[in-house]
Amino acid sequence: MKKLLASLLFASALSACGPKHATFVKVDEVALGRVVVYRNGVAYYERRATVTGGKLTVNVPRERVDDFLKSLTVVDARSGKPLPVSIPRDPGDGEGPNLQMTLQLAEQTATDVVLTYVTESPAWKPSYRLVVGPKGKVMVEGWAIVDNTSGEDWKNVLVGVGSSSALAFRYDLWSVRQIQRETLQAEERFAVAPPTAVSPYDASRGGPAVLTELGDDEIKLPEGHPGAESESRVAMNESSPRNVDKAATARPAKSRGARSGGSGKDEYGELGGAMSAPAQAGPATGAADPVQRRMREAQGEHKLGNLSAAVLRGDQTIVIEGYADGNRAGAAERASDRANLVRNQLIARGVAPARLRVVTKVAPNQADRVRLVAESPPPSSPTQAPQAAADAPPVGESHFASDHAMTVARGSSVMVSMMRTETDGEVVYLYDAESDRGNDRFAFRSVRLRNPTDSTLETGPVTVYGEGRFVGEGLTEPIPPRAHVVVPFALDRQVVVEKTGGEQDRLSRLITLQRGVLRAEVQHIRRTQLTVTNRLRTPAKVYVRHTVPKGWNLMAPSPTVFERIGDAHLFEIEVPPQGKTQVEIAESTPMERMLDLSADVTLEMMKVFVEAPEPTPELRASLRELLGTHRTIVDTLAEQDSLRQRLNDYRERMNELHGQLVTLQLVKTGDDLMRTLKAKMRDISDRVQRTTISLVNNEEKVMLARVRFQDQLAELRLPDAAGKSATAAAGPR
Repeated sequence: MKKLLASLLFASALSACGPKHATFVKVDEVALGRVVVYRNGVAYYERRATVTGGKLTVNVPRERVDDFLKSLTVVDARSGKPLPVSIPRDPGDGEGPNLQMTLQLAEQTATDVVLTYVTESPAWKPSYRLVVGPKGKVMVEGWAIVDNTSGEDWKNVLVGVGSSSALAFRYDLWSVRQIQRETLQAEERFAVAPPTAVSPYDASRGGPAVLTELGDDEIKLPEGHPGAESESRVAMNESSPRNVDKAATARPAKSRGARSGGSGKDEYGELGGAMSAPAQAGPATGAADPVQRRMREAQGEHKLGNLSAAVLRGDQTIVIEGYADGNRAGAAERASDRANLVRNQLIARGVAPARLRVVTKVAPNQADRVRLVAESPPPSSPTQAPQAAADAPPVGESHFASDHAMTVARGSSVMVSMMRTETDGEVVYLYDAESDRGNDRFAFRSVRLRNPTDSTLETGPVTVYGEGRFVGEGLTEPIPPRAHVVVPFALDRQVVVEKTGGEQDRLSRLITLQRGVLRAEVQHIRRTQLTVTNRLRTPAKVYVRHTVPKGWNLMAPSPTVFERIGDAHLFEIEVPPQGKTQVEIAESTPMERMLDLSADVTLEMMKVFVEAPEPTPELRASLRELLGTHRTIVDTLAEQDSLRQRLNDYRERMNELHGQLVTLQLVKTGDDLMRTLKAKMRDISDRVQRTTISLVNNEEKVMLARVRFQDQLAELRLPDAAGKSATAAAGPR
């Protein structure tokens, strides 16, 4: 055997807790030239050696053998060609903390070789300094804190740091693997058991869990729903508009309480009856009581409220199962409607629409209800890479190296300069009411700067200086190459923000129309109004951080100037000195709703829909005619109220005059006054007669308008999928 030229102890692969009895030999003969430490728990080592006789013996700690075999490269330093390596196995290699390995090279002459490998190492930590200067410039410094726990001194080594999306893992390459082969038999198997059935609702497989269940009468119906009480709809069908309240309380409610008395039909025809029929067969006992109905709806809202915030705002998919009795007409529509009602309520409670999925289940003789199920994702393989969100920010790569060789003693740390350069930057304000450490009242004083490098700057603390003094500290998110970032560092309360909000529904698409019951796609719009007040005597540039939940979309009049920071938007706002700026952020999500076309809330939505670009010219003309008839009814009813009030005033005045005339009959000298009062009596009597005639005419006008309104409803046409008009099913007239 040739003389041993070098014994390379991979002490650099050891952590501080590694074996303490490793045999250290002359590492000077195998010089360590470069070390690059990464953020994913590994480090890259590069060494050089001169091999004579084709053999190189190394001592490797046993817990690092797999890393050594997985990543070792041996290359001829002059030609750059890889050198073949053979590793003999020693029968007694199972003992001792280290494993001695002899690398047998094919070359027998003196050869300069470069050995590289990757092994475990503590991750480096970034730290930044910012010096805010005038004229939109910022001096940025980046430092990497590297810990040498390898067990050897790094002498005159070029130290670098880096990060990337590279995966790192352990893998057994040293152990001998014996494959256990299966023994086959010649016997035929005639009775073979089938595989076990698999269901996505199998809780034993980590599947979904039932969150809650709502009875049909526990689901609150919104204003405008065919089954909900509506004064406007009663007014459209009652002959005495001034007695609307009395009529509504005296007669059985047409809402979901009384439903249809078990008949399956009501004033809206078969579909209306199907949409408002009771969950159980037969009439609802006592459910027509408005107090009891509200109690049941409050109980349903309480059930939804009992769902923990972790479930509502987590990442599980919530399946909303709508059940309906298949023996009754309109079962599928009823099941879908109830499930969508619950979906809309969950969205209003803050659940992202992308996490909600509606499923309808129609079967004979089952109660109408809605069940909420949390569906867990299928278990992933242990070796499967973690799934990142589709809109997650890119990881990026970075690499920084020291310009000069340095010596780092074992067990010590070193600060490696990554950069020091001037870049574009300025002092701004950041309004962040979403983060855990954010503030919903004041904006943070911040510095906005541009990453001047072609590498990603990792998350780390930032120390900010300005005008020769310390002004604050912050923590940055990962900054992609050449991208901007806003780092808050102080809360000076100079920029105050007042936030208000509201919600509304706007028709976007009409799906079906049957007997005055409209199934439509509605854009549920959520608006956030911000009033930003600047107390400074100089203009303030404010960035508003706002995250649009999955399933929602930004819409006008949201600010058009913004940047994307991860999942969030940064809206840029200019606020004048000691002034105010108002900003509105609007976002929408589609919902499906059942609407009664005779309800005021539906007709108000129709007014907006008619002016939108969605309706065809024929549909727009029909809707305008329908809305015009409704406007006539409303105006005439208002005029009737005025006439009735005037008629009551006249009658009160006539009673007063009658009493005065009776009194004057006892006075002998009151003839002149008597004649005057009688003349007034005749005038008021004439006014009563004219007002009564006008009132009768108005009632006839309302009756004709109601008939015309119902006829227009029956004749209303919706365009089919091909864009042609299709008559809505009106049934017998």
